[in-house]
Amino acid sequence: MTPHQAADWPPCPEPRRPAQNYKTSEIYSPVFGDLKEVSECADGKIIGLSVYGEPSIGKRYFVGPAKVPYTAPFDRLILLTVAERPAIARLPAAGDPEGLRLAVIQRFPSSNQPGIMVWIDFTSKSVAEAAALAAQIMGVRP
Repeated sequence: MTPHQAADWPPCPEPRRPAQNYKTSEIYSPVFGDLKEVSECADGKIIGLSVYGEPSIGKRYFVGPAKVPYTAPFDRLILLTVAERPAIARLPAAGDPEGLRLAVIQRFPSSNQPGIMVWIDFTSKSVAEAAALAAQIMGVRP
């Protein structure tokens, strides 16, 4: 956890353009459904996909340390595993029923490929329900 800092994005050569085949991307999940306004880098790489709503969900590439921008007292942070992958959850504050956030490291970066992070933000789901959704986004059956 790194307050107010997220993991770094991999390089994305400009100009960005509308993505042609985002459903073939390694970071696409059928959970996302049909997306609008997906962009790709000049080299054709899609570096992140997001769906905003309740809950907001996404999957993205990252390089360097796996940082998540969570700020909360330690008693509201839980380390867990989701589909045998490391994860952190930020529990909602009192009076904030849609404040649960979850980040799962599907893959750590290596010398030849970026890491992959799955995230679920601002949901009223339980930790177990959010973890099950993250596993589904990663393509893992419960």
